[in-house]
Amino acid sequence: MTDEAVGKRIRELRQEQGLLQAELVKPGLLSAGYLSLIESGRRRPSPDVLRYLAERLGTTPDHLATGRQPDLWQETERRLSFAELALEHATAEAALSEFEEVSRSGPPPYHPRAELGRARALELLGRTEQAFAAYEALWKAAEPGTALWAERATDLLRCSRDLGDYGYAADLGERAMATFEDLGVEWSDSSVRLGVTLAGVYIHRGDLVRAARLLRRLIEISDSTGSPLARGSAYWNAAVTAHYQGRGADAKAFADRALALFGETDHQRNLAVLRTFYGELLLDGEPADPGQAREFLLDAHERLTQLASPAEISECETYLARAAVRLGDLDEALHWAQAARSRLTADAAPTAEAEAAIALGMVHLAADDARQAAAALAEGERVLERATPGRAVVSLWNRLADLHEERGDTTAALRAYRQAMTAAGYRQPSHPLTRV
Repeated sequence: MTDEAVGKRIRELRQEQGLLQAELVKPGLLSAGYLSLIESGRRRPSPDVLRYLAERLGTTPDHLATGRQPDLWQETERRLSFAELALEHATAEAALSEFEEVSRSGPPPYHPRAELGRARALELLGRTEQAFAAYEALWKAAEPGTALWAERATDLLRCSRDLGDYGYAADLGERAMATFEDLGVEWSDSSVRLGVTLAGVYIHRGDLVRAARLLRRLIEISDSTGSPLARGSAYWNAAVTAHYQGRGADAKAFADRALALFGETDHQRNLAVLRTFYGELLLDGEPADPGQAREFLLDAHERLTQLASPAEISECETYLARAAVRLGDLDEALHWAQAARSRLTADAAPTAEAEAAIALGMVHLAADDARQAAAALAEGERVLERATPGRAVVSLWNRLADLHEERGDTTAALRAYRQAMTAAGYRQPSHPLTRV
């Protein structure tokens, strides 16, 4: 065995488990200085130290000395590889079972990888609160300022955003970005994607000016140092910001750039969600192009059903319902609206539930089914009342108001418009205004 190879294996196993050198110190056997020399390859561990470190790190002395993996490790590697493959092909339940079994009974060095897989499976299954807790434990175990730490912070921001907790997400993202600044860490793909996710939180809570300012900086950084994934993420969120600011031409230009960049990556889930957004752009454009939107959305839907969460698939289906209504195919519109509503799990975000219910109400209204339309819109209203205020909530209240107006219920329309103003942060007068 070479001293350098042994030290590298010890260091990698310690870091994978989130352990500090000081946590492996044992008085009379192993000091922090001695461990540092071992990890750097400048000292060879004694047999007693090697046995102690193997026990603490959940492996064997032979593995530390030679790199040969025990039979149990090879079986665990096979199980994790199977679970990760299952996760990529929309069999998250099967993957979750494997990840949890490895976390319970597998060798400790594999626990962080299994726990990350478990968190991703929970997120794909729509169990976002449980996924958040799993990501949080992994984030706390990572060393601040590292790429791993940034990746888990990004996961936390995404889950907080999806749960509607924009305040916590923004605070966490800003503190994480400040940590990078304080440590003087150079920008990397991981830190750029963290910043992009923070910009996404700003977008969701309606702070488009702050989002645009951050994204301009991130695009400049990622264009000079980032990978296609980091650059594509920045352009994608810039497109979303421009869309909500009413800058349709800029939004499409940014989205075209993002699509080209994601096409260079193997992140098929992100590409599918981006194509869903592109379909939304085509539906909302001037002029709208529901035919082309439908083509993009059908392609996105096929990809999403293999890779994405129920909420992401449901969102695509609501846009497909809108496209079908525009094209005059009400049977297809009803199919997609009902699919979107039935797909969501019990702990889905209120905005996802409301969007699906409102889409169903829109289809019933187009089909002149006043009773069903009123019931679906009332359901959307009930769900929105418990949603955290933000840009998406304002947009949904406005859409509800438009549909209530279309069905001739001015009282309900006025109520929805007032809710939209409240969600946007405008104070309602406590008494009717009078003219003096």
